[in-house]
Amino acid sequence: MATKTDTSTRTRQGALGTSALRPDGIPKVQGRFAFSSDAWADNMLWGATLRSPHPYARILRIDTSAALAINGVSAVVTADDVPGKLTYGLIASDQPVFARDYVRYAGEPVAAVAADHPETARRALAAIKVDYEVLTPLVDAEKAIDPSQSKIHPDGNVIRRQRIVRGDQNLVGEVVVEGTYEIGMQDQAFLGLEAALALPDDDGHGVELFVATQWLHEDQKQIAACLNLEPEKVRLTLGGVGGAFGGREDISLQVHCCLLALVTRRPIKMQYG
Repeated sequence: MATKTDTSTRTRQGALGTSALRPDGIPKVQGRFAFSSDAWADNMLWGATLRSPHPYARILRIDTSAALAINGVSAVVTADDVPGKLTYGLIASDQPVFARDYVRYAGEPVAAVAADHPETARRALAAIKVDYEVLTPLVDAEKAIDPSQSKIHPDGNVIRRQRIVRGDQNLVGEVVVEGTYEIGMQDQAFLGLEAALALPDDDGHGVELFVATQWLHEDQKQIAACLNLEPEKVRLTLGGVGGAFGGREDISLQVHCCLLALVTRRPIKMQYG
């Protein structure tokens, strides 16, 4: 049973030593909370991303002409359309906005489209022709660090080397347990989709993004670098977040959504189911 909260004590004592009210708690329980996927704008287009079906392949050709010819499709973008930095990432900037020359995991972005309806966007993705030369992937981390194995990345398969020295490695306990352990894929299973709404500035030289994320300032920095914009030209507003638990630290659709908004000069909504 919901009861009215007595705030008189808080008013007298201030915030210290009191429990903070959670403003989104009751709306979520009642089903009235507006998640980022509920965002809407007039004259809005729908964005969607084409992803590689192969874990490792060389891109020989991308033909977007058939997709662009579909009625209702406003734009198709690839790596050639990225005006700034081609990669992003938190610890290391190694995630391509769109794949160029090679795809290195199944699901890597290859292109994105903007259309007047989600179904039109899906048809446009299906119409994009990508010729791949399928290569043999490395799927074992221990094999990947073997110098005799092929290099998936130009600089090698090890992202960083760091030597850690702590304690006496010759001292061991009475019992030593060694083994190889495997676990399944883990997912944060937060509420709400990965979703965003990008609104281009009237002059086409800036963008505002409403998105559910964990790190607005870091998102802003990465988006601005990829779009070759000053950070103040990329304004982020936190959309309705249904939890994250680490799952929204890395950006996903942010750059694609903003790029399509700048290319089409119209609001773009994207969401991943």
